[in-house]
Amino acid sequence: MKQRIRKNKRESRFAGFFWRRAKTADIPRRIPLALLALSLGLRLGLPADIYAQDEEHIMPADTLDSAAVSSSTIQDPSVSSDTAEPTPDPFPPSYYLPVESNEIPGWPQGPQVQAESAILMDVDCGICLYEKNIRQRQYPASITKIMTALLTAENARLSDVVTFSENAVYGIEPDSSHIGITPGEQLTVEESLYGLLLASANEVAMGLAEHVAGSVEAFVEMMNEKAQELGCQDTHFVNPHGLHDENHYVTAYDMALIARAAYQNPTFRKIAGTAEHEIPPTNLQEEARYLVNNHKLLSNSSMFYDGCQGGKTGFTDQALNTLVTFAQRDNRTFVCVDLKTNGTPIYADTGAILDYGFTNFFWTQTEQKPPVDFEIPLISQEYLLYHWKNAKWTETHSPGKVLLPQEASTSDLTEKTAMEPNTAGPWRIASMYYYNGQYVGHSYQYENPLLKQLLR
Repeated sequence: MKQRIRKNKRESRFAGFFWRRAKTADIPRRIPLALLALSLGLRLGLPADIYAQDEEHIMPADTLDSAAVSSSTIQDPSVSSDTAEPTPDPFPPSYYLPVESNEIPGWPQGPQVQAESAILMDVDCGICLYEKNIRQRQYPASITKIMTALLTAENARLSDVVTFSENAVYGIEPDSSHIGITPGEQLTVEESLYGLLLASANEVAMGLAEHVAGSVEAFVEMMNEKAQELGCQDTHFVNPHGLHDENHYVTAYDMALIARAAYQNPTFRKIAGTAEHEIPPTNLQEEARYLVNNHKLLSNSSMFYDGCQGGKTGFTDQALNTLVTFAQRDNRTFVCVDLKTNGTPIYADTGAILDYGFTNFFWTQTEQKPPVDFEIPLISQEYLLYHWKNAKWTETHSPGKVLLPQEASTSDLTEKTAMEPNTAGPWRIASMYYYNGQYVGHSYQYENPLLKQLLR
């Protein structure tokens, strides 16, 4: 403080020197000298005993800090000096992951959702309408049971009786979902499927696996073989129920393929779309079991979705919430797969994706394709009939069926043609249609079997 006072005295004497010189000078010189003295006083930090001033504020000098203060640092007295807490982001980081289908030129822009992976696929032709991280491996949780139900429906009669073993009942986590089956208890396959899909009963999944394949391990092999048959490339199952295992995973795309195949099975479609069901008393249970479908878009609640045909829910701590939903409106049937979402937003997000599909896409037909005629080969060349350029083709399944954005037309399509074997009959020519590189439908022309028989 003493040093500060001495410094101010020196500065005052220095400024006073100019004032004394100014008194002996003539009047014209006094004004510039006075201005020079005032300027030096301000530069040297003299204690201005009048006031401090900036463009917006005038206040007594002793209210300011000795350091330079700009107008931008002077706070409104009505504003708290404490830094306001930033508003927390209501969305997780996964919400901001890109929606790849939005990058297709001319494609309708889909909604942002909280899922790490999501897809909307047409059930009839496998056309992908909405794609978000669809090739990323994720834990499926209980939507695994869609594959379990499909294999059961394909390989067992509904009237078959399932006898539940101790391994089936006690081979699951004790706090996981179940319907209270007792070892030795018997249910038909049909009643077991209701317990599997509506109540997501894990002991039922184990019992069905043992009934269909003889053991859980053998059934898991069937699950992986079926996945490969359906075209899944990044799916691996290790159990029939979906309880967590690091080696048990799917992708949104693969899960849509599995769900699409399951929906085409009438037994699965009926049970997965049932809101409530009663399992009658069994050999060891005197009371009926009342089941309610866990899928909230199917029930008569605030989350009900018009056109919902059912599906399957899932949850584990590692997978978070997973959901498969089927919905149908007019002549369009979609499956939506939503993976790794935290909590009930999964239902609103699924509804938004389904709305996007029903609002933005429509079915139409391509132009009628003419019959493909080729020269009939010589008798010695009959074997060439198995090659598509030496056969006669019908107009069956032409024109093609395509699912297009509302603003598109068939003139925007490109076509790729290939020869395909057909397990249901003769070989066929497949015409695949694309809109800016995105598959949107197909048509087939089949080899004329009558012509082939006449030439043999």
